[in-house]
Amino acid sequence: MKRNRLDIYDVHGGEWWDERSRTFASLRTINIFRWRWLRRWLGDDLRDRLVVDLGCGGGLLAEPLARAGAHVVAVDLSPASLGTGRDHAAERRIGWTRADLHQAPLPDGCADHVLLADVLEHLEHPARAVREAARLLRAGGTLYVNTINRTLSARWLAVYLAEGVGLVPRGTHDPRLFVRPGELDRAAAACGLERSRRCGEFPRLLRTLWRREVHFRPARSLALAYSTLYVRSGSGPSGR
Repeated sequence: MKRNRLDIYDVHGGEWWDERSRTFASLRTINIFRWRWLRRWLGDDLRDRLVVDLGCGGGLLAEPLARAGAHVVAVDLSPASLGTGRDHAAERRIGWTRADLHQAPLPDGCADHVLLADVLEHLEHPARAVREAARLLRAGGTLYVNTINRTLSARWLAVYLAEGVGLVPRGTHDPRLFVRPGELDRAAAACGLERSRRCGEFPRLLRTLWRREVHFRPARSLALAYSTLYVRSGSGPSGR
């Protein structure tokens, strides 16, 4: 079976917000959970902050950020996903931009916050994406990342179980591309980013199986998935 099928986001790009579709049902519930943590970490006042959402998909995090008052640049390569996000969003604070997340068409140091949400586990060279995020951040700005750890338990739960029972589309993930926390920390440190917060994520197994969509809870363990917040130092390298 082909792994890391990026064509899913074009073939099913019209289904991001469709509650009748199972394709992105788990991502919708997971991002409701993550939005609560993200809002807590970024603070209550997001008004007029510039947020760059790299690999935004259909805008599952871009929309709540815009509703909270942020100006969001939502970047993705999938025209179908971007079109769905644009059609669904009532907020005018989102600029939908088709571009490679490794080369965002934005100036250095422009962003207060950058997101790499559900992205790194799909990239051959995740450190390149981290460098680009660091380039975009102003001094004191933050990078939010969530991804999947490269462990046997993550391989079993995120690939064999979740894909096997239809919680996510088959072929979504290639466990070879999962990212260990230490690897992410080293990539961030090389770009002048300092880790500020980290939280493990683990499924609520009974609820997940009952609802047939992944529901997460916070966890101390990083063995499956994790979210991290990094801060851009004022004197670090530019990220290039």
